[in-house]
Amino acid sequence: MFVYTESMNTNEHTSYDVVLLPTYAEALSYRKRVAAEAGPRALFGVTVATFPAWVADLWELFGDGRVIASPLEVEALSVSLCSKDPAAAGCARVVTACLQSAGIPAFDEACARAKRGEDCGVTFAQARVLRLCADVRDALRDTGRVLVGEALKILPDAMPSRPLRLLVECSSPLSAQQRAFLEACPLISYKVRLAPGGGGIHRAPEGVLVRFAFPSGRYAEPATLRDILCAEGHEGAFVACKEPLSLFEKLAPALAEAGLSCTVRAGVPFAQTDFGRAMLSLRRFLVSDAWRSGDLADYLLSPFSGFSVEGAYSIDAQVRGNRLIDRESITASLREKSRLFEAMEDIATDRDADILLGELEDAVRSMVKRPEAWRREQLAAMASLRDVASAGRLADLDMEGVVDLLAHSSVDISRSLGVGDDGRFYGGDFAVLPADVVFADYRHAMSFPSASCDIAVACDLTSAAFPASDSDDAATTLLAKLGIFPDDDALSRMRRSFTALLAAPRKTFLVVRCLNDENADPTYPAAVLEEFIDCYREDSSATDDIKNPFMLPACLQEGIVERGEETLVENAVMAGGDLPCETVELPAPGEVSASKRPLVVLPRVVAGQVVDEPCLSPSQIESYLECPYKWFAQRRLRLEGLDEGFGPLQMGDFAHSALKSFYTHFQEEVAPKVTRGTIDSARAIMRDVLDRHESHQYDLKPSDNRLVPTTELERRDVDSLKRKLLDYLDYEAELLPTFHPAYLEYNVAEGATAEYAGHLLVGTADRIDVDDEGRAVVLDYKASVSPEHELAVREEGRLGKVQTLIYAQVARRMLGLNPVGALYVCYGKRCAVTGAYDATVLESSHLPSMRHDKCEFAPRDGESFADLLDRTEEAIACGVERMLSGDVRPDPSSPHACTWCPVLSCAERRA
Repeated sequence: MFVYTESMNTNEHTSYDVVLLPTYAEALSYRKRVAAEAGPRALFGVTVATFPAWVADLWELFGDGRVIASPLEVEALSVSLCSKDPAAAGCARVVTACLQSAGIPAFDEACARAKRGEDCGVTFAQARVLRLCADVRDALRDTGRVLVGEALKILPDAMPSRPLRLLVECSSPLSAQQRAFLEACPLISYKVRLAPGGGGIHRAPEGVLVRFAFPSGRYAEPATLRDILCAEGHEGAFVACKEPLSLFEKLAPALAEAGLSCTVRAGVPFAQTDFGRAMLSLRRFLVSDAWRSGDLADYLLSPFSGFSVEGAYSIDAQVRGNRLIDRESITASLREKSRLFEAMEDIATDRDADILLGELEDAVRSMVKRPEAWRREQLAAMASLRDVASAGRLADLDMEGVVDLLAHSSVDISRSLGVGDDGRFYGGDFAVLPADVVFADYRHAMSFPSASCDIAVACDLTSAAFPASDSDDAATTLLAKLGIFPDDDALSRMRRSFTALLAAPRKTFLVVRCLNDENADPTYPAAVLEEFIDCYREDSSATDDIKNPFMLPACLQEGIVERGEETLVENAVMAGGDLPCETVELPAPGEVSASKRPLVVLPRVVAGQVVDEPCLSPSQIESYLECPYKWFAQRRLRLEGLDEGFGPLQMGDFAHSALKSFYTHFQEEVAPKVTRGTIDSARAIMRDVLDRHESHQYDLKPSDNRLVPTTELERRDVDSLKRKLLDYLDYEAELLPTFHPAYLEYNVAEGATAEYAGHLLVGTADRIDVDDEGRAVVLDYKASVSPEHELAVREEGRLGKVQTLIYAQVARRMLGLNPVGALYVCYGKRCAVTGAYDATVLESSHLPSMRHDKCEFAPRDGESFADLLDRTEEAIACGVERMLSGDVRPDPSSPHACTWCPVLSCAERRA
């Protein structure tokens, strides 16, 4: 096994002047080990570093005064130059990738020829990329920077000629520029040790048991691992997988509960850190053309807002409940309340405000109640922002360009969960933290010492997760035309990682492969896993020995672990052994306990006083009769959002208010009723009323159901509503010409106590028209009407819509009128009227656009319209008593009742 910290004997360091290791952590670990074994002076005169760090030191000593550009600076300059050329849009990533070949003669020559406009043997688009590469190199030179490939090309002639013994231990092959540098220094004698395995896979070390586990899908993987790791004991385990942080978060709490400490090291995107998420959410809120309250809420609920959770929810409710609130007033208010917001606002919008990060870093360090790992993660994210902002300044990128770079940046994190910590995380380097189980990706597997744990686990070894070859892209295609090919390939990388992992355990090597992916399609083993399995087969060209669901020869089938969907609950809760079960009777829909039934209908506040006895409204009664369960969910629970609305409710209130105001002014100035002779005056008054009502909406509060458009589409909706109300006047002139509106928005509880079906009644009738003989017609304005409003539904054994019938009965008792109609008038796109009316009193021609055969009440055997009202009240009384008893079981009166019901899973649903 190729292990950087153990590949040399204790005294081997004396054979080299320079020892180069793949990572800084491994170099530090090597220094500590040698110092512990051979004494603190053992490495005197020996340089131990990484290859890039060693080259940087050499360049600082012998270079031409420029600074080696960081990959971030190269990318920033590429983005900057490409953004200035519309034809080069989207080329920045390709240019950055190609510049990794700087210092290779073929690439340098091609860039120079492209810069001069000469033929390079590539396409026009590829020549543009080469010119951009040359421009980036020139821009770096102008800023006093140099590409590392160019530095490696210059250094051999600049360094003094003196012998140097060099050992390079690497996890991947040296680059062409690194090889050329070493070959160009004749006095440097060097030895390169490449991690083994790149050429092929071998069997597990002698004495190590090879086992396989096959969870049916990803959902069963954590529980499978939990069972195996807990059974293996506490002597250490290493788990390599594609997404170690995700697996750690699923598995670590269960392992800690079983007495196993865990640690993980992984990289996460900047946007997935709490700081990154907060900053980007705030930026979207501050600079987006159409800001979203959700972005503000995401920021407010973060630790970087300066607000408590309660305070954040309160601000969110205020913002969402006011359609007219503007971004400037919100930000001004937040600045007054939170110093952290001021700093975050500048950081989110100003590239040069990264100087304020120091204030935020101090704030993070002071959050001592938060886990140490969390604090380290946020500080690392802030450091990432600082580096990106610095590169952005170098490349003269605006803040949008900086944010684009951040989208591609990653933050290294390290977390641990110790036994007895009750979920508390602490951070550190996973290689030095004492832990029973270590999670990492396959890249980190390269640095794990051999024979250092009891069990090593290889997860995600599928062909989808680890393809056998790298996919070609624009950069590799262009470089291939120049004769430049990758120094490494996907299969060799995976072979070396797998070989390193294979050498790590002392007892067991476990392969965990999910049999199915997230789409329930079968998975197939990765190429390295197939090669490993072939090591245990007598004839790798045969197929009979692996013709089984696991594709394993007989010698590897011993001890196979399976876990499937039959343990779905145990998989979800990560429970081992027998899961305690308890049977709970599912309550029937709409079932309310006896003690809670009195709360189904709450007391009302009428005229400033709480009325303890039941007090109902016609709309409440009508909704309950449609379906008790729908009424309970829609009107009693009132599961409404926080956002101020713009829809039927607001438009309906606007229309009702405008129609009332119109008739008030019309009757004062013109006549009791709109007729053909007064239509012009009516239109003039209506236009004035609509304009005044529209402007008055902005003086109302959100709780008044104001109609305030905020977009062009919504403004068109308001204009359309105004046109409908104006056009309605033509219909109004034909409607009930022998009647006139006598009561507008009549409050049935005002000045007296109204009773209906044996209980108090509250509510407002839109309009009551009367004639000279004291006969009355109750009218209810609607934006649309349906057959449900017609009297004919009685023939189906149900009451249908009853609001106007209830108000007609109240008008009969409270006002001494003789009701002859209870109607619903549509002012929408197609004006119409429907409901119930006494056909012996009202002429059908006075009720235009009505289906008269469905609405007329023809009295028989001495009956009157009053008898219809009485029978309706008697039927409603039964429903009211059922309501007051707390019965809210689903009982839709018709499929129409289910149309807008929010309870989609109702067993009685009929639509």
